[in-house]
Amino acid sequence: MGLIQVSKGTKFIDLDGTVLHTETEKPLPGAVEKINKAYDDGAMIVLTTFRGANWDIIHPFSIPNTGRMLKSIGLKYHQIVWDSPSPRTIINDEEVHAIKHPCNSGWEEMEL
Repeated sequence: MGLIQVSKGTKFIDLDGTVLHTETEKPLPGAVEKINKAYDDGAMIVLTTFRGANWDIIHPFSIPNTGRMLKSIGLKYHQIVWDSPSPRTIINDEEVHAIKHPCNSGWEEMEL
């Protein structure tokens, strides 16, 4: 059984093209700030990514390198779901709020 945590909602957030630019790996404008605010406000932040065990340990998309990079940009999160290709499905007994984020776009206008 996993850690029990009470939160103010859960945010499942894709990493590449949503938080990070797909080519430069730089954070997209406003992404870190908005995610960190949601984290600080009590939301559970779960990152999803195709990155993971499929990448050689020295590749930038490997688990250790991705972890170091996320730490260096100061992104706050609770969990990462590795090796998670799209599409991703959420099944819930109540309304689900989904945002289709344009690839490599900033977060200035986004309401998280």
